[in-house]
This record gives sequence, structure tokens and C-alpha cells, in this order.
Amino acid sequence: MKSNILLTSMTVLLASVASANALEYRPFVGANMGLQGAVYSNHAKDFERFHHVDLPTDFFAFGIDAGVRAGAYDEIYNGGITLTATKTTYSKVKQKYTEARVADIDSFNIAATYDNFIRISGDKESRIDLVLGIGAGMMAYHVDGIRSTSNTEWSFAPEFKAGLDFELTKHFTLSANARAIVPLRDSYDTDMSYIVGGGVKYMF
Repeated sequence: MKSNILLTSMTVLLASVASANALEYRPFVGANMGLQGAVYSNHAKDFERFHHVDLPTDFFAFGIDAGVRAGAYDEIYNGGITLTATKTTYSKVKQKYTEARVADIDSFNIAATYDNFIRISGDKESRIDLVLGIGAGMMAYHVDGIRSTSNTEWSFAPEFKAGLDFELTKHFTLSANARAIVPLRDSYDTDMSYIVGGGVKYMF
């Protein structure tokens, strides 16, 4: 329900942008990668102490983007919607002291954000934009035990984004950004996950 309300709100915001004069729509697709970190909950930290293990805090993340940007090219402000799917590689859960592997963990995130593109470059030949976004989606982590059963947990998760877009040509844009993903499910093992990285987008 919360995600439906948020997506409806973003649609209304984009529709309001569409009412502006000289509107331009620019769909895009892209790929991203970066480093993802995990901030574990107190419940997860208690699990670490009780079972004498170390949970991984660093992951390599990669994913795909798709969306649309709306607004005149020469305007300072553009709006847009971005859909993102991001997965991490597996990282090891190790026993303390011996560092024996007892399980592997990876995570998956899908989200939709409403993005604000604010031009900060001083010329009209190419854009450099400050990008600020907010949205929501779903996050999952998967635990694959060596001598135990596997388990996957999902949570509704708001997402916050800040970064820069560097236009190389009319069709290719490089992005650098940081994203914070905040799961809201009770007793979830992570309080927050963050991704620092970048990507490339093809603008149609």
C-alpha cells in the first residue's frame, strides 16, 4: 500500500512537470556498479556475539537503470523518474578467530525514485547536473548456509539519492551517486544499506 501511494505521488509530480512549456521527454537506459555497505540492526549484532561470527559489511553491487527525464534541455531544472534494480555479489559470513566460512550473504534491491536534475554547469553545450532523488522499493537479503538451510527476507524500503550527472554527448551521460536504502520491516537484520558508485546512461 505504501509503495502504491508513493508511485502514484511520483506520477502526479511528473504530470505537473509535463504541463510546462517546451516540454521534452528523454527516455534512458543504463548500467551501474559500486560498493554496497550494510549497517546491521541490534538483533543482527546480538546474533554475531551469540554465534561467534562476523557478518560481512562490504559488497560489490551492480545493476540496471531505466526511466525518463522531462523538461526543456536549456532549463535549469528537469524532473524525472528512475527505475533501478541492483544486486550484490556474495560475501562470506565467517567464524570469529578461525575465519572459517559458515554462510554466504547477498542482497537485491528494486526501487523507483523521483529525481530532481538541477543544472550547475555554466555553459549550454553540455549539462552537469546535481541529482537529488527520493523514492521507495523492496530490499531482500539472502543467506545461503554451508550446513544450514537458506533463507531470504524482504522489506519495504524507502530510498534516498544524491549525485552528479556529467553529459558526455547528447546520448551518453556518466553518473556518480550515493544511495541510502532504509528497510522498514520490524526485526529486519539491517537498519540501512548504502551504495556508493556510478554508471553510464544512454539517452534516447
